[in-house]
Amino acid sequence: VEPESYNDSQTHFSTWFIEGSNVCPDMRCPGFESVFSSEIVPGMVISPVSTTSGKKQYITVRVSKDQNSGDWQIYYGFNGDAKLAGYYPRSLFTSLSDKPVTILFGGYALRKDQKPSPPMGSGNAPFKNAASFRSIKFFDAGGNAHPIDFRLGFISNCYTISVIENDGFFYGGPGNIC
Repeated sequence: VEPESYNDSQTHFSTWFIEGSNVCPDMRCPGFESVFSSEIVPGMVISPVSTTSGKKQYITVRVSKDQNSGDWQIYYGFNGDAKLAGYYPRSLFTSLSDKPVTILFGGYALRKDQKPSPPMGSGNAPFKNAASFRSIKFFDAGGNAHPIDFRLGFISNCYTISVIENDGFFYGGPGNIC
C-alpha cells in the first residue's frame, strides 16, 4: 500500500531493483519483461486480500536466476502455484550477473511528514491474524530447496516480526508508534 505512488490504498505486487545509484520500482524503469501468459506484472493490484475474520488469501513468489540466459525470473501465484510472470534481463545488472548481492522481502509502510506510522499487514501485532510469510525457502544453483530457519534481518522501530517457525513468520502491527 503506497498511496503516493499508486494513487490508491490497495495492496500492490511490487518489485524493486537497485543497480548502482538507480532505484527502479515495478515497471517505472525499462527492463522488466513480462511473459504473455502472466496474470500480473509488478505494480498491479493484488485482490482480494485477506481479512482478519474472513478467507485467507496468499501469494506465492519465487525469484530465480535462469541457468542458461542468466536472466532473473520472477514467478507469481495467487492462491496457488507460482508461474513465470516475467524476468529482468541479465544485461541490466553488473553486480547480479554472477550471484545476488541481497534479496529483500517483507512488508512496506510509509508515513508522510510527521504523521503517525500506518498499520502494516493486517494491523495486528505478529502472531494470530497478522500478516505472514510461509513456506520460505532458499534454492541453490542446482534447484535444491533449503529451509530458512534463522533469525531474519529486520529494519524497523515501528513494527515487529516473529521468529521463523515451520518455514514461516508473522510480521506487521498497528502502527501509530513512531
